[in-house]
Amino acid sequence: MTSEPIAKQVAERLGSGHLSAKDGRTFALVLSDLREVRPRAGWLQFALTVCDENGQPARTPLMTGLISGGGRGVMPWFEGRIYPWLELANGQRFDARKEGLEADLVNLISSLVPPGGHLMLEYESPGQSETHRELLLRVPPAATHLGALMFAAGFRGHFKDWYISEGGHEGPRKLQANKSPNTAAAGEALRFHLDELKQFIKRKLPQNSEDGALVARAQERARSLLKEFGGHGAKVRLSVRERR
Repeated sequence: MTSEPIAKQVAERLGSGHLSAKDGRTFALVLSDLREVRPRAGWLQFALTVCDENGQPARTPLMTGLISGGGRGVMPWFEGRIYPWLELANGQRFDARKEGLEADLVNLISSLVPPGGHLMLEYESPGQSETHRELLLRVPPAATHLGALMFAAGFRGHFKDWYISEGGHEGPRKLQANKSPNTAAAGEALRFHLDELKQFIKRKLPQNSEDGALVARAQERARSLLKEFGGHGAKVRLSVRERR
């Protein structure tokens, strides 16, 4: 099977998915744009949004980006930008982050990316600058806003911060979270992240009040991640996920 059909299969599963909001509503997803990226074989450019209860797609996207089917030892991966706010078909402004759609979308993408694959999320655009500021303040990637979403969703391998383009074709700044290729690598990465988070929550807050508030929120995320993934049960669940 070639990588291009794989990318199309992944895109079809993404476009037929559903997201659950905290207010109890369920939103069907729809691909408002899907096209091949030439000359990149097996790459698809997409735009994804939600439909309201009448089946009408929102006026603005929830996410735009790329899907790669992988190939030659590279597993399928996603790259994209998530928009925290949506304008629905009726003109209503909808807070996708507050209602949990942003997090649920990352969970859905995780279900479509196999071990060894990765997700890259851009953090330069409006609405995602918190992650940018956190990384500049040396917050561990897993404790940043976007990093914590990816970590909780199953991207618990190593992170890479694409702060500076290395070849001129990497696009905007983004945070990459990997899925470990096997159980041994997953265990090693998890131990690294847990140790980094334990050290981070001991750090003194910056004197600047805005920076201090930002780091304090990140430390709360770190404590939540340590509580959820720091015990024996978390390691067992991780092993089961990696065998799928």
